[in-house]
Amino acid sequence: MKLGTTSWLTGENFLDNARLVEGRVDFVELLVYTWDHAMRARVASSLEGLAALALEYTVHLPTDEAEGALAAARFFEESGFPLLNMILHPLPGWRKLAWPASVSLENLIDQVEFHPRFTYDLTHSLLGHPLPPHFLPHIVELHLSGTDGHIDHLPLDSATLDKALPLLRVRDEMLVCFEIFDVDDALGAVDLLRSRSIQL
Repeated sequence: MKLGTTSWLTGENFLDNARLVEGRVDFVELLVYTWDHAMRARVASSLEGLAALALEYTVHLPTDEAEGALAAARFFEESGFPLLNMILHPLPGWRKLAWPASVSLENLIDQVEFHPRFTYDLTHSLLGHPLPPHFLPHIVELHLSGTDGHIDHLPLDSATLDKALPLLRVRDEMLVCFEIFDVDDALGAVDLLRSRSIQL
């Protein structure tokens, strides 16, 4: 099991955020929410610095359109920058495009579609559609945050963590990303899971 946080903890600077958690987590999820010229330049200028840190990385592909998400995925693939996983939302038209093998599909609150590599956002599921049981063996990454029953990305709560623990037995090499957009709350969740992982 590898534990990570999102790259959006104190704003959108990839390097600044990665340095905040270096030594405390195994990986950082680079949140690439669009693929315009400014984002391409920001990503390209960050890769060398990110590679120099004692961290691994995943990338959350753009969430605005499938073509932009594919362009970002191809950029990362061609760059040679090593990634543990690329996460894709089920955007309109995504099934018509040819995705790199390292892409996994994430469930949304109101949308669950199958893909052989799956990123399971537990809180999305708690707020919306449950994950069909036959998806479980396909999970490569688990996204965690807390919820008050109405919104997600809150500090991790014990009830959500209790629901997550059985999922961590599905795959020894599971990636677990805390999508909590506050550095103290995110690292607190990392520590909480580590303290509870003896139950695994």
